[in-house]
Amino acid sequence: MAGVFRKIIAGLCISVSFASLYAEDTVAVAVDTIPKFIYSVGGSAGMNHLLNIEMRGEKLVKRGWGSNYSLFMNSQANPLDSTISVYDRVFGFPTLEAGLQLLDYSHVRMHTEDTPYMSRLGYVWAAYIAFRRDIYRNRKWSFGYGLENGLSLCSRPYDAVGNVDNDLIGQHLSLYFGFGLYAGYRVTPELELSVGFEYKHNSNGATDRPNKGSNGYGLTMRARCDLNRPASDNGLTYRERLRKLQEFRKPPFESYMYLDIDATVGFRTLYEEWLLHRDYMTAEERGYHNGKLALHTVWSTGITPMVRYNQVHASGLGLEYSFAGYLARSPLIEQACGVEKNYRHSKHTLYISAHHEVFYKQLSLAMSVGTYLFRQHGWVGDFYEPLLVETVGIRYYPKFFKPFYIGYNVKANLGKAYAMELKVGLHAGHWRLKKKK
Repeated sequence: MAGVFRKIIAGLCISVSFASLYAEDTVAVAVDTIPKFIYSVGGSAGMNHLLNIEMRGEKLVKRGWGSNYSLFMNSQANPLDSTISVYDRVFGFPTLEAGLQLLDYSHVRMHTEDTPYMSRLGYVWAAYIAFRRDIYRNRKWSFGYGLENGLSLCSRPYDAVGNVDNDLIGQHLSLYFGFGLYAGYRVTPELELSVGFEYKHNSNGATDRPNKGSNGYGLTMRARCDLNRPASDNGLTYRERLRKLQEFRKPPFESYMYLDIDATVGFRTLYEEWLLHRDYMTAEERGYHNGKLALHTVWSTGITPMVRYNQVHASGLGLEYSFAGYLARSPLIEQACGVEKNYRHSKHTLYISAHHEVFYKQLSLAMSVGTYLFRQHGWVGDFYEPLLVETVGIRYYPKFFKPFYIGYNVKANLGKAYAMELKVGLHAGHWRLKKKK
């Protein structure tokens, strides 16, 4: 009996030993030493200068130098990971960035006519996301571009009493856009320094007045430190990157055609109402120089036949119809301004435009440029709204609702903001342009 008992105990020990060895092997196999994404933190500092504009017969900005500072976090797909998205490979492993930025315009001064004081721009804080892409990279050097978009908060917007010459930013909350070209140098496998020429724009998309927008340009220095770059990666070396790109073979893309159908609501203030308050009212009248104007809605719908001819690009030509019920107010405002000619007004607008969209995973950058086929916006339409119409914005395609998207864009007339728009739409149809062999 004792012998049988000893055999059972020995068998259990052997089983436990094999089980523990098997568990250790499983853990060893499950551990992946190559991270899917490389995360970084960094900061920047730079000098920039505001572009000047002419207001009331003279240059508005009397002192235009400012500075900018930012803190950010980056995420970049690791080229050594074999499961990278085709979008990351097509774009050459771009970097996605989220950051906070301070534009120090506290030294900027603006002045026109006989205002007894200098107007200020103050500070602009921006929370943004960015897409940065290397066009060329070798073992040490890199050259590329970056796109930034976010919300900004201005500390000293236009004020009829104490900041009347700030024609650049009309309210505290605005939109921020940035674009830059940069050259980078990798000091160590984990540390990269870069210098770039950047353009920075803040405006409220015509949701308040005045809204000329602040446009600054200048040089910015950036430092970025990687947090989890594997030692075996050796700083994302040129040879490893080149080998991975050469090994990559894009799956064949079948170009196809679809209909982009959208519905849009736009928000804007009337420019003619702002002109009435600024140029035609007297100091004794209520509303004189008051930029707090009524916010109106514009309802639109459009249909655009699009051709998606590769993984990341699609283009097309479309029609859009808009209805603006608020235009019934325009003749009354023209009367108050003393406009003698009877201009035509219509709540209906139709225009044609060329569209282009650049896709990256579930996001896209959508742009268009076109002209009016029918527009009757009265006095302001004839003199202050050029025929050229542009839009630029961002769209998001939810995974669980694939044909549909939500997004926003800014609509402008030859660079002059017309409305801020929120958009929903879908891609209807999927017609291949080439037959399967």
